[in-house]
Formats: sequence, structure tokens, C-alpha cells
Amino acid sequence: MSKSSQVLINAFLTERNTPNPLGNRSPAWGRHVDDLSLVDPREIAESVVVIEPWEHVGERPSDQVGVIASENVAYVVDQILGLPTLIVPAWKHGISDLKRFAALTSLAKLIVLEGGEPDVHVKETFSPAFPRSDATQLIVEFLLQQEPFIGICLSHQLTAQAHVELIHESVRRLEQSQQSAFVAVSRRIAEIANHLKVEKSYGTVAESWNDESFAVAKNEEISHSNTKLYPYQDIELPHIPNEITEAYRVVAKRFDAIIDVALQYENDLHIQAFHGNEVSEESMRFVCWAYQQINHVITAYSLEAASTLDLQSLMTAPIGVEILASTHTQSGDPLCEVAATGIYWDNGKKALTTQFHPELDESLITASEGWTPSWEQMKSSDGIRLLARMLQSVL
Repeated sequence: MSKSSQVLINAFLTERNTPNPLGNRSPAWGRHVDDLSLVDPREIAESVVVIEPWEHVGERPSDQVGVIASENVAYVVDQILGLPTLIVPAWKHGISDLKRFAALTSLAKLIVLEGGEPDVHVKETFSPAFPRSDATQLIVEFLLQQEPFIGICLSHQLTAQAHVELIHESVRRLEQSQQSAFVAVSRRIAEIANHLKVEKSYGTVAESWNDESFAVAKNEEISHSNTKLYPYQDIELPHIPNEITEAYRVVAKRFDAIIDVALQYENDLHIQAFHGNEVSEESMRFVCWAYQQINHVITAYSLEAASTLDLQSLMTAPIGVEILASTHTQSGDPLCEVAATGIYWDNGKKALTTQFHPELDESLITASEGWTPSWEQMKSSDGIRLLARMLQSVL
């Protein structure tokens, strides 16, 4: 994070009674850019890039109007940090070269991947211009480039899918290397994954990591707006091997991601969520374990990995994933166990994903429709304060 960004976010979070240090600013909610390659790299470097996988994040129940939440991210970034935002409607025009696009966005101050209506485990619900395969592969590029990002709602789910796809590909590459240490790890990961079930209260939704609903599946209940956020409860899951649980707990103890820390500061944190799918905790614990297995063998045999073209990119894969928060039903039962995740790399960088929308309040009104809260109003908003902590963590 730049020194100026650090000072501005700290002022927002700690100095409750002082005026906005940026003064009264005219509302700004981003500039839409159909092709990021046509933008001056110097402008990208001074901006936040928001990627839209779909034209809106869902319809507002009150009037069935699509909610364009990317505008609110841009407004918050402008009002708190004084930074411009470039909004890329990937759903509309697609991204022709994912590797080049990932390299371009890496110039930005921050990358935000927004939500959308498509169903992650129904490929046909995605835009033909930006299919699920492109959406997850773009996230894989970010994961391998160690590029911090914030993923919201649909992009939280897409990131979970991308983790599983990246580990599938890693297992294939390790197996094909024909080096005994790499092959042994690939076979151990596949052995566990081929028998790892995902269980919900209504039954088994996946028998192994080869099932479409392994990473994301239907929730027991639909989450609604103004849902209270709780710390994740790391309970025993009898159908998960002990080595996965232990490896997950090592990562959870080692890292402090900002969302679970924020729950210590905000006494009654409510967020906006409207979705029928959720990321499975089994898949995220597995992903955390698998990343550690890959990292350990790549580190132990780093010269062999560096000299094998297919394994070089795995040297920069994440080293762990942590579940940071959950939502509960009114009766206290878990509703969405994986409401947020932290993704960690060995260089100290991190990414954050959330099933909920910290950039929206209960009205679900967007910036272009008149949502322009003042500095004082944003400072008292649970969601905006949480978004500011997320920005502070990854910038």
C-alpha cells in the first residue's frame, strides 16, 4: 500500500469526528472501459480496476431492477482514497487474451472482481462473451501471478472453482514430470480428492472433486439482505481426513486476515447478501491442504521445479486458503459457512473474497441512482467500514 493510501484509510477507520481530508468531492462512480489494452498503462497504474463478470449482481426485490454494484465500489474508492476506477464489462465484450489482460491489470492499484447472477456450477448461465472457463482461468492467472484482489459474491464462488481447477492442473503437471517426489505428491492429492465428499443437511452434493458441485453448490436456504456476519467456527468434519484438518488449522493460526479481525472491532456487523449458492467448507479445507502439499514439495526440490517448464509457474501458487466468516440463520444454525476467504502467498501478499456485498447497503441503491453517502455516513456503515478494512489489507 502506498503511504498516502495508508494514511487516508487509517483516517477513515480511526478518526471518527474529523472531516474528510479529501474535502467535499463531486460524486464519481468509475469509467467504463471496453478494452483495457487501449488505456494508457500510466492511467491503469493510478486506478482501481473493477471487472464485471455479469451486467449486474442481481435484481433488487423492490422493483426488479438490476443492481450495478461496481459503481458503488468506485464511489467508495473515490471518496475515501481519491482514486479513479476503471470498470471493465467482461460480460459484454469478453477478454481476448487472458494472460495479457492479467498482466495489464497487475499494474493497477487494486483489482476487484464483482458479482453477478450466473450460477457457478451451471456453465450455460454465463455470457457467451465471458464464459465460466474464461472467468476461472483469469482468476488462475491472478493466483499464479501472486496478484492481490478482492472477489465479491459470484467472484467469491468463481475463485473457489478456480482453486480446484488450478490444483487439478497442478496434479496433472506433477504427475507428468516423472520425478518421484512430484509424482508421489500428485498421487496423494488425487487419492484424497477422489474420495472427498461434500455434505449438506439435505444430503451429499459431491462424491469427489470431479463432481460439478464440489466447490460450489446450492445452499440450504437463500441468504437475504442485512445478514449478520459471524467468525467461522472450525468444527470437526468427520468425513474429512485429519491431515486436511490439521493442515488447514496451521494456516488459520499462521495468518491474520482482515475480515475475521474486523469482527473483533465491529460489534454487530451486518452485510448484504442475496444468493442461493455457497462455497463448500470441505473444498476450501482441501484446497488449503493441497496448496501446502504442492508448496512443500516444490520448495524441497526447487531446482528440479525451476528447471521443468511445466512446474515453474507452480512455484508462485498460493500457500494456503482460510475461511474467515460465516452467516447464520435466525435460530443460530450455519447458513453460509464460507462467507469469506483469505488467500495467502509466501511473499506476504493476500487476496480476499466475500460471498456478501460490503459495497451495498440495505437499500441496494447504486451510485448512478443516487447512492452518495457522506463521509460521516460511510464511517458509520458496517459494510463500508468492512470494505475499507479489506482495501487496507490488500492494497
